[in-house]
Amino acid sequence: MSEGKPRNMVRNIIIAVVLIAIIAAGAYWYTTSRPRATVAPTPTEKPTTKPLETTTTAATPTPTVEAPTTLVVDKVEEPSSLDPAFCYEFSGWEIVQNVYQTLVTYDRADPNKFVGLIAESWTVSEDGKVYTFKLRRNVVFSDGTPLKAEAVEYSLKRVIIMNQAPSWIISQSLTVDSIKVIDDYTVQLTLEKPNPAFLATLATATASIVNPKVVEEHGGVQPDTVNPWMDEHVAGSGPFTLKEWVKGDHLTLIRNENYWGDKPALKEVVIYYKSDVLTRILDLKKGTAHIAVVDPVHLDDIKGEPGIVIRDLGPTFHIDFIFFNTQKPPFDNKLVRQAAAHAINYDAIKQILRGKGERYVGPIPRGMFGYDDSVQPYTYDVELAKSLLAKAGYPEGKGLETLKFLYYSRDEAVDLMAQQIQSDLAKIGLKIELQSLSLSTYMNNLFLDPKDPNYPHMGWTEWYPDYASPDDYAIPFLTWPPGWNPAAYQNDETANLIFEAASELDRDKAKQLWSEVIHRVYEDTPYAWLMQYTGYYVYRENVHGLYYHPIHIGYSGFDYSTIYLTPSS
Repeated sequence: MSEGKPRNMVRNIIIAVVLIAIIAAGAYWYTTSRPRATVAPTPTEKPTTKPLETTTTAATPTPTVEAPTTLVVDKVEEPSSLDPAFCYEFSGWEIVQNVYQTLVTYDRADPNKFVGLIAESWTVSEDGKVYTFKLRRNVVFSDGTPLKAEAVEYSLKRVIIMNQAPSWIISQSLTVDSIKVIDDYTVQLTLEKPNPAFLATLATATASIVNPKVVEEHGGVQPDTVNPWMDEHVAGSGPFTLKEWVKGDHLTLIRNENYWGDKPALKEVVIYYKSDVLTRILDLKKGTAHIAVVDPVHLDDIKGEPGIVIRDLGPTFHIDFIFFNTQKPPFDNKLVRQAAAHAINYDAIKQILRGKGERYVGPIPRGMFGYDDSVQPYTYDVELAKSLLAKAGYPEGKGLETLKFLYYSRDEAVDLMAQQIQSDLAKIGLKIELQSLSLSTYMNNLFLDPKDPNYPHMGWTEWYPDYASPDDYAIPFLTWPPGWNPAAYQNDETANLIFEAASELDRDKAKQLWSEVIHRVYEDTPYAWLMQYTGYYVYRENVHGLYYHPIHIGYSGFDYSTIYLTPSS
């Protein structure tokens, strides 16, 4: 691939993150793109397709009990847009990927592999630059219009031409001239350079296929311009379509009766947006909501509650970490960075998250291609931290000013983590001033020159993947000019290794290159890697068929096509 995410898109992306609160307090941790199978899988427990019947001893039939077909979900942050070419937030991506579809999607058994969705099959040229996709012939949009290669061409070109925040996902590999229709059911995509992550980019919500007829009837495509109609309406081929969106209250999806695959058991999904976690918990307890977003700090409030399930899902690809400003004292000294990394009580951080996180060594999360298990996380060792700080010339922190620690208070857990780190660093003599800001102010601070007095000495941040590939982590964090590099880390040798690894088609060679990157970054310590979050779902016991995949980012990104309800007991 080219040198990762184009640098000129970075500010637009981060500003978009701010404006639509991709990772705002409301969104909490978990709502993102989720893979969907080629057709809805057969659940282990079959949804009820006809009334359940019982008989009395007198053989008099009792009233039948039908399974509910309307799912109610309590979430936090509502979307700002439903347009795949503009939407760049997890709350929006979830809706997009229930009403639209992509050429390929993630293999449910392995997030590093892909299966066809709209595409029935594909071939790749020997040089890794030409992808030829054969489309399924039975796919139709929700209005019954057949989905053909022209729609694929139109949709991908539309993303590039509109040039909105997520457009880099497509434009890093394609131009409008490199997307070609071969026949009604064949499309050819020619990359400027080989990109091992190309299929992953095609599995994102941004690469969703829209109905050209509907879009052209409602504003069409204008260069560098959003389409307001598409922000609030949908034109896809997915298992659901949009019934209504009452902004500030709820959004309702209904089953797409023209869906080309196995139709969902659910006829309707009503998603309420409620900022107060206690309200969401109450709805869940009363049964007025089937599923609710509950942050880890409040899990104890519902643990053991009759009728409520807390289902652990395993590690997500969502990570958080501490950054050290490598461009000004004292963290321009590697020994001070290492001292701070060893001073953090990581077990205490995990406890704050109620165990919903595991240690990892970044930048690549555990479970993703390129992760190196041979590198062990930084240990919590106060004496080692003190000795490193003394070796750096600051015994017990003497001679150091109070250090500014920046974070945004998305929720109670982050506040508690910041306070824990402040307390931990005080034990080795580092005085920390916590600065909790709104997300927008936080982002603005990190756009300053790293040597500016207002740029923090250190801080807390997090990352969710745009797609499941190591380059989506390493390039933003560790190359310069920065993508999302709050440590202002600059190391040309490491950057060159990253770009080489990101474009290497040989998996064994790429894995070795990524391992070398991880070792180098571990030694340089621009970041102290905190937790790779563990996902979980919270729902009523009559909810079934919840499908999970690490790219979901945790506990509120749902594929509604696999969910079904049974009668409440």
